Amino acid sequence: MANQTTCFLILLFLALLLVSSLSTDAKIFNITTDQSALLTLKAHISYDPHHILTTNWSSSTSVCNWVGVTCGSRHHRVTVLNLSNNGLVGTIPPHIGNLSFLVNLNIRNNSFHGSMPNELSHLYHLKFLHFGYNEFSGEIPSWIGLLTKLQVLILVTNNFEGTIPSSLFNSTSSLQQIVLEDNQLWGSIPSSIFEIMSILKVISLAENKFSGSQLPSSLFKCKQLQYLNLESNNLKGKLSPEIGNLTKLIFLDLAYNNFEGAIRSEIGNLQNLEYFDLGLNNFVGTIPLEIFNISTIQLFILLGNHLSVTLPSNMGLLLPYLRGIFLEGNELSGTIPATIANVSQLISVKLESNSFSGLIPKTLDNLIKVPPELSIFSYFANNPYLKKLYLSMNPLNGVLPNSIGNHLIFLEQLDLTGCNIKGNIPIDIGNLSRLTYMSLGDNDISGPIPTTIGRLSMLERLGLFDNRLIGPIPSDISYLGRLGDLDLAGNKLSGQIPESIINMTSLRFLNLAFNQLTSRIPSSLWSGSLSLDIGNMKVLTILNLSRNQLSGHIPETMGGLISLVNLSLAVNRLEGSIPISFGGLVSLELLDLVGNNLSGEIPKSLEVLRYLKYLNVSYNKLRGEIPTRGPFVNFSAESFMSNDALCGVIRLNVPPCKEASLGPKKVMGVRILKYILPTLGLTILVVSVVLVSRKLQGKKNAKLSNNKDSIPLSTWRIISHKQLLQAVEGFSANNLLGEGSFGSVYKGTLLDGTYIAIKVLNLELEGAFKSFDMECEILRQVRHRNLVKIISVCSNIDFKALVLEYMSKGNLEMWLYSSTHCLNMLQRLNIMIDVAAALEYLHLGYSTPIVHCDLKPSNVLLDEDMVGHFADFGIAKLLSDGISLTQTMTMATIGYMAPGESMDLKELFLQAVMCIAMEYY
Repeated sequence: MANQTTCFLILLFLALLLVSSLSTDAKIFNITTDQSALLTLKAHISYDPHHILTTNWSSSTSVCNWVGVTCGSRHHRVTVLNLSNNGLVGTIPPHIGNLSFLVNLNIRNNSFHGSMPNELSHLYHLKFLHFGYNEFSGEIPSWIGLLTKLQVLILVTNNFEGTIPSSLFNSTSSLQQIVLEDNQLWGSIPSSIFEIMSILKVISLAENKFSGSQLPSSLFKCKQLQYLNLESNNLKGKLSPEIGNLTKLIFLDLAYNNFEGAIRSEIGNLQNLEYFDLGLNNFVGTIPLEIFNISTIQLFILLGNHLSVTLPSNMGLLLPYLRGIFLEGNELSGTIPATIANVSQLISVKLESNSFSGLIPKTLDNLIKVPPELSIFSYFANNPYLKKLYLSMNPLNGVLPNSIGNHLIFLEQLDLTGCNIKGNIPIDIGNLSRLTYMSLGDNDISGPIPTTIGRLSMLERLGLFDNRLIGPIPSDISYLGRLGDLDLAGNKLSGQIPESIINMTSLRFLNLAFNQLTSRIPSSLWSGSLSLDIGNMKVLTILNLSRNQLSGHIPETMGGLISLVNLSLAVNRLEGSIPISFGGLVSLELLDLVGNNLSGEIPKSLEVLRYLKYLNVSYNKLRGEIPTRGPFVNFSAESFMSNDALCGVIRLNVPPCKEASLGPKKVMGVRILKYILPTLGLTILVVSVVLVSRKLQGKKNAKLSNNKDSIPLSTWRIISHKQLLQAVEGFSANNLLGEGSFGSVYKGTLLDGTYIAIKVLNLELEGAFKSFDMECEILRQVRHRNLVKIISVCSNIDFKALVLEYMSKGNLEMWLYSSTHCLNMLQRLNIMIDVAAALEYLHLGYSTPIVHCDLKPSNVLLDEDMVGHFADFGIAKLLSDGISLTQTMTMATIGYMAPGESMDLKELFLQAVMCIAMEYY
């Protein structure tokens, strides 16, 4: 009995001890523990650009009221931690493992780095884990397999490497979504992912380095799978017929791999498929007809394979929801199915680089001598969704139908380059009023250019090159006020260049080479005596009038084309001298005057063209000394062949000049450059400021054109948000170049090695949206050597950024006020000239005057060659019709802000202040 009593007491004591221990644990893990863990996380944040944690996470307020924190009502513990999209930089401390009631952990789109601490394995209640778009590295932790309630795992766009740990997947796992794309993972895809996880719905392993000769057979047992993305890996082999077992699949992307063999007909079993992409592989053979029976498909992508067959004639009836079809770069032939007209939601069609041919209507069978009309256009008739049609490099072998303007009235982009099209350009082409881009180049089109082309008022790029067009260039073409690129080269156009072309103030690229144009170059094209609203084509960057029959003198006023980069007047009948005013073509890189009847001397004014890389004045009647300075140092004898009496240095294969040695004169010239030039330069600058000021005041009430123009598409690049994150390593503090009034600027590197600068707007600041819109408005319209160039724009609801040209030498402020940098007098003078050239372009050289409003040394950026570029147009002003030139500049920088009221004079005041700083610092 005593023993029983003793045992009972011992058991009672142990039970009380256990209860006490549990009670103690309950006290340890409470809301105070959660607060302590989060304050530790705050201490591990090294950069908080929006000051969210700094100003909000404080022990003086309840942790449940902190930004990004949600507490459960039952236990009053932290259940959700969401710090996404805050630009935070730091590491994750192990203390986060103490948030024992955490269900949702989301820190996506920041710059957290390091590894994921093992203590996170204690988060037994966790269901959602999103660490995407950060900078975590190392291997994927194996302890994730211990989180048995985890349903969603997203580690996209980090720096994880190695293989996927097999312990990640076990029989107790609840995982339904696994997103590991855009990392550095390698090896084979583990079959255990699919063997155990029968409830898996989403698997994305794209943009890694996975390899293997075939996909795991266990993959095809995941009957619940809806999303499969293995794009951009090193996978190869043939597709298994078992792929047809994934009947719930909605999204299938196997592009950018090395799959081979035939496309399996069993894919036709995937009757829920909406996105289908097997592009850029090595598939051969035909496209199985069974795939065309998947009526739900919206995007159909098989580009860049070796497929050869004709498309089924009833394709359009079978795919009623199709929005995009991309079959370019294959070996497809035959006709484009007429039933495509039934696809009412079609947006994009890309069939170029195949062997399609146009249809011949039965009613034209007996007209053997008449080329068939391209009746494919009738298939798309009045489709309100079709905006882009690219059929280039297909031998369509037909003529454009006269009714083309009635079939594609919603079309915005049309590319029929290299399609062996014959016949004339239909008059009804003018009905395609929404066109912004049209290329009919490299065909066999004949006849005149219809005057109705002047109705295409939205057109920005027009290419009719390399055809057999005849007759004059219609003056109606000048109505295309938005046109930036005009290419009519390689035809048989004759007559004069229409003087009305001066109305095309947005024109940047003009190529009229290889025609039969006659008469003189109309000086009115460049004349400064014309009214301001003409604009004088000062935004023109490429001008090619070579190989025509132009005669007369080169107009002296062409020297006013300050944005011109390439100028070719080769093989014409031009005479007279090379204009001295060509020294004003400060942006010129190529000058080709070969094969004319030019006489006189080569003007020494060309020595100041520091960007000139190519010059050819051969086969003319030039005489006198060849200039020796500036770009002429790098030119060879090929630039000066077969002229009358040129002389100069021996390396140019011309006789030496008869004049005696100019040794003493050269010494005197050096002294002049050394002692007088700086003072003379400053004097000229002051006089220029006065003259420009008077000119601006005299033209204050002039009518200004508000035509919009756009930068040629060749300067743009499409850069996604993901590519930006990669380029700047998740907006790491190490890549931060500086901070401005409305955001931060980072240095980035694209995959091709191109350096870029990314200006990211802080959208919480008042005026940030307006600043972004204004900077986009300015930079999309202007193009000048001394203005920073925009490469791309990335914009959505919560992120706005400008991708700009990177300036390796920093800004002028750094060079003026730093003890480690120094500018010589010539560099200072060149930068002053760069600033003046940019100001002249903004005020006078563009159709709508632009006032920068904040000209200061920190906004003048320097490239590798120490050339100055304006930047930061966030508070600039466009002075369009009806807007006074007397507005305030209250947002300009203190110390550089002018006391007056006139905007143009203020801008000059800012330049004067900056010039003084450059002289004395």
